[in-house]
Amino acid sequence: MNRSPDRLAVPPDAICRMSARELHAAYAARELSPVEVLDAVLSRAERVDPVLSALYWRFDGSARAAAVAAERRWLRGEPLGRLDGLPITAKDNMDVPGAPTYLGSRTNLFTRRPTETDPLVAAFLDRGAVLFAKSTMVETGLFSGSFGALYGPVRNPWNPAKSAGGSTSGGAAATAAHIGPVHLGTDGGGSLRSPAASCGCVALKATAHSGPFGHPPGGVPASRGVRGFLSRDVDDQIFVLGEFGEFPGFAEPAAGARPVHGLRVGYLPAPTADPGVGGVHPVVRTAVEAALDRLAGTVRLEEVPEPLFEGPMWEAAVTAAFAGVARSLDAGPPELAGRLHPVVGETVARVRAAGSADRAGEEVRRLTAVHGRRLASAFERYDLLVLACNYYPSFDAELPWHDECALIESLGYGWTSGACPHIGWVDGGPPSVSVPCGLDLDGVPIGLLIAGRPGADADVLRAARRFEEVLGFTALF
Repeated sequence: MNRSPDRLAVPPDAICRMSARELHAAYAARELSPVEVLDAVLSRAERVDPVLSALYWRFDGSARAAAVAAERRWLRGEPLGRLDGLPITAKDNMDVPGAPTYLGSRTNLFTRRPTETDPLVAAFLDRGAVLFAKSTMVETGLFSGSFGALYGPVRNPWNPAKSAGGSTSGGAAATAAHIGPVHLGTDGGGSLRSPAASCGCVALKATAHSGPFGHPPGGVPASRGVRGFLSRDVDDQIFVLGEFGEFPGFAEPAAGARPVHGLRVGYLPAPTADPGVGGVHPVVRTAVEAALDRLAGTVRLEEVPEPLFEGPMWEAAVTAAFAGVARSLDAGPPELAGRLHPVVGETVARVRAAGSADRAGEEVRRLTAVHGRRLASAFERYDLLVLACNYYPSFDAELPWHDECALIESLGYGWTSGACPHIGWVDGGPPSVSVPCGLDLDGVPIGLLIAGRPGADADVLRAARRFEEVLGFTALF
């Protein structure tokens, strides 16, 4: 299938094409310096971000100072580790002193002027990474689109008329557009993996645990959210995570992980039987199943005969999450509601009409336990589960909310379904990773989700790397 003729038409230079591990090797060989790399990345951002709206805040001065310091360490032969000199961005909801935290909103409901640094950002900075920008996100972080009242829609580099996905919209767009190889974000119900799928990138939701990759502030009840990052391939996930080997779930996959060949893999063609959520769109299902056909000789693949999830989970979670937004609006001046993006305002109105937030929270907890038991049973039969990451193809970046809602419902989905309504709501926080597996009719990537047992992050990443090799999906440039 051909890529869209409207795709981002500005190819990156040789430096911006490099992966995190290639930059590390070039620094070690003194073929490149972190200052040269920062200059190339900032130049790339200047050229393409006016189209994408991936970044909303730049740290040019502090980034240059950090790059100079990294350069000096490399010249002395004393780098801080494999992340020293690596250019990164942080998602809007990840606090960094000197930059406002907006959560994508024009209101002051979520605005912070932080004095402390987000734990994952701090962990990267402590290891020498160079933070050059904050990336954009969909308002509140609770949607799978990339609309934004604050900075406008975030566009997909594969086809700028289309959405980059959400909620780590800017990080995904920047990754695909080669504005640096690694971009930090958060994921509760798909906020890293869903935009990664839309932008042809890779993102892992790791096993839930404490530490810098642990649960981010806010989010949706029972989602077992984590911090993480996007990259252009699986090997960069493995390379970066190897720097954090002291944290649970992040052992290098090459060390002691089981071989991929012969793993028992269960395919979920219909993750839920609930008509209010709907099934996987035919275009997406065709791409996913074509990819699985190519993997048949690599793993022992069989179809999971029954759905694992109950559709009401997503509606209950949305209701519980937006109850907090509604309470904040009620406590503030009346004009705040008018400054929300229409999608947020209408969702708040629908949630208010849906009834008790307390009941919704109880339902989330009940269904989380149900799903946890079903997943535990499934993982007695299968080593891995695979399914479509996003259930339906890409939307237009500027699609108005009412039209988007009507489109979702016309495809057989409930209004709360979201692009990926089940990839976050699992008890125990098992790891899952999204890898690209094809393109939709508009030339926008489709993602395959690979999930494993809690703590089996290494096995999930090894499988993702093997799947990536077999599928042969290539980056945008």
